[in-house]
Amino acid sequence: MNISKKLIGTLLLSMTLLVGCGSNTAKNEENNSKEETNTKIENADYKIGIIKYMDQISLDEAREGFIDEMEKNNIEVEYIDKSENGDVSLTTTVPQKMVSEDVDLIYAIATPAAQGAKNVVKDIPIVFSAVTDPVGAGLVESIESPGANVSGISDYIDPQGQIETFLKLYPDTKTFGVLYNTSEQNSLVQVEELEKKLNKMDIKLEKIGVPNVNDIPQAITSLSKKCDALFALTDNMVANAAPVVSETLLKNNLPSLSAEEGQVKNGLLMSEGVNYYEHGAQAARLAIKILKGEDVKNLPVEYNEKNIKKVNEKTAKALNVDLGDEILKDAEIIK
Repeated sequence: MNISKKLIGTLLLSMTLLVGCGSNTAKNEENNSKEETNTKIENADYKIGIIKYMDQISLDEAREGFIDEMEKNNIEVEYIDKSENGDVSLTTTVPQKMVSEDVDLIYAIATPAAQGAKNVVKDIPIVFSAVTDPVGAGLVESIESPGANVSGISDYIDPQGQIETFLKLYPDTKTFGVLYNTSEQNSLVQVEELEKKLNKMDIKLEKIGVPNVNDIPQAITSLSKKCDALFALTDNMVANAAPVVSETLLKNNLPSLSAEEGQVKNGLLMSEGVNYYEHGAQAARLAIKILKGEDVKNLPVEYNEKNIKKVNEKTAKALNVDLGDEILKDAEIIK
């Protein structure tokens, strides 16, 4: 009798564990494309689908800037808001769900999200942001005449001005290092452009491409031995690992320059690049034109309007950078 009770107990425990595992698996699959916000507003002016490729500080701010700008313009919006969590397999399934939700417009944040939306959505206007090369990414026919149903805001910034400012602080820099995602068009274009600019300035570029985020710690450790400073691109995967990158650089007493401010907030030294909150607000202003009747195919792609010089105070002190230096007099200091 005791043996039977033990056997029954064991079977029940096993069944419970199996049910629990199945439940967790289902939840994990569901969370791969998590719905951050699904605001239900009675009599809303519009329904907008927001698709963010992954959760990282710059893309988060592009989302917040968009939503806040809509509110500033007194436009009531019901949002269907999803993150693809960096899962390429979701870049077409998520926009398909947006279509089934009968949204009036899709706001796609980052190149993979925008590409996925364009591939499957043909009759709903798409506004993108955080895309460096919309033509090369196949999103538009040209900057001036996008064609089809897609336009947006490019975050391309000529790196030369930022590099020149950086060299005033670190004039002995002979080699920059760069990490980039080998599968992101956005990053490949930036690396090519950066190398051209540095060649003209007689500065070498050491490049390491990484296929996934798990390779970044080893890659930045290797790169730190080959360069005098790091140039950080607007690369989604690498930006997501900015705290790890920053920590390794500081261990090697290496300064860093970022093409966008989000990575400075996460530990890199300085940037005079994209303010993604303002970038998202600019995308909202473009979206408003479309929602009020302008044809998206006739609206040229816009370039980022607002760049802000920022310096990470903690990193600057660790590198013995004088925050009172004339070069940094107009910089915003991030505590």
